[in-house]
Amino acid sequence: MEKVKAKWTWIDTVIVLVAAAVLAAGAYVLKPSGISEKKKVTFTVMIAEKDEEVAAAMNEGDKVILSLTERDSGTVTAVKAEPSKRLTYNSIDGSYDYINIENKEDIYVTIEADCNITDTAAMTGSTDIKVGKQIPVRGKGYAANGYIISMD
Repeated sequence: MEKVKAKWTWIDTVIVLVAAAVLAAGAYVLKPSGISEKKKVTFTVMIAEKDEEVAAAMNEGDKVILSLTERDSGTVTAVKAEPSKRLTYNSIDGSYDYINIENKEDIYVTIEADCNITDTAAMTGSTDIKVGKQIPVRGKGYAANGYIISMD
């Protein structure tokens, strides 16, 4: 049996050029623009089930650190504390009820920070500001982790 030698034809060249053009167009469309603008961003962090003293230590106007590297910061613009509640199962009647947790509060801290806004993210320094992201909030006399629940 004879071996058939494959030859490169003009159809092969057209296929390769079309595939390269599709890849280049996809990369161009999907890449981030890289253009960023500086803007003040206000976001709310929910810190769940903390002692009442933590909420008392947080004050409007406090400078807070928003990263573990101590480079990214913001300013507290509002603090609201509510009694912590936990959803529990009542096995007697088969229902779910919220119960208050003694000496614990859910703290809602509104923070304003200078951010670089791009197509894909808002960042203060190297910290992403995205709804649902866990973020440290550290100020004078307190440190806690919470989740960003809203953003303006």
